[in-house]
Amino acid sequence: MLPTDPLLPVRVLDHDETDPRAAQALVGGLIQPVTLSGAASRLYVNLHGKDFGLPPNGRATLLTWMYAPELRGHHDIAGGAFLTGAFDTDAPADLVALLTGAVPARVQTRSHRRPDRWITVSQTVPTVYGEPFDAYATALLALNNPHTLDARVIPRQ
Repeated sequence: MLPTDPLLPVRVLDHDETDPRAAQALVGGLIQPVTLSGAASRLYVNLHGKDFGLPPNGRATLLTWMYAPELRGHHDIAGGAFLTGAFDTDAPADLVALLTGAVPARVQTRSHRRPDRWITVSQTVPTVYGEPFDAYATALLALNNPHTLDARVIPRQ
């Protein structure tokens, strides 16, 4: 669960991914799935979150912009959100570990000059959400650089 309040932690919930009423209860209204193809996941958000004036969800927006590039920069998430696997299965364990802070995050980029090589970014941009969302913000900023081909957030080893 990705709450809107930056002071509340990301938490793991056990629920029936196939029950639409349970999903609606989690986001406080009708659900809209957002496919996060880059993370083999699906984010469920409140379909009318912005229309109803729900608070912005910066963490869900960062994930959406990172893993659904077609929505980057023009689709903000409002209201609570939760993550599942790609076909309403459990979210990938490595992504859950990263989002809950069980493992530290690392940002890597590739350049047009060296597309075969990932370079680790030494510092992240601080956000109100803390890690690992600082890493996601840093990766998204790196993608604005015309020399950057790609960016990713992975567990630090």
